[in-house]
Amino acid sequence: MLCLIGLLLVLHVVSFLRGVRKRKAEEQRRALTREMLFLTNCGEFGISDREAEVVRLILEGKTYKEVGEVLFISEKTVDAHMQHVYGKVGVRTRLALLNKLYG
Repeated sequence: MLCLIGLLLVLHVVSFLRGVRKRKAEEQRRALTREMLFLTNCGEFGISDREAEVVRLILEGKTYKEVGEVLFISEKTVDAHMQHVYGKVGVRTRLALLNKLYG
């Protein structure tokens, strides 16, 4: 009887781990798809690699100051990049930008 309980426990753990792996693989696939969509849209709108770096950090919720510190550029340069991006994409807000680049 104890052996049967142990076997059932092992089967349950194996099933659980398969589910975890499957969910992780799905999350990775979604992240890759999202990144590919972002890069494709950046290309379509003519956004440079540096502008894309700035946009990605802004859309992650960083402030202009934080982006500047991460990329070793001034806040004014971050602002200039964002103004160029807004113009290229034809939007005025971060939410609209998010929708255009990830939607």
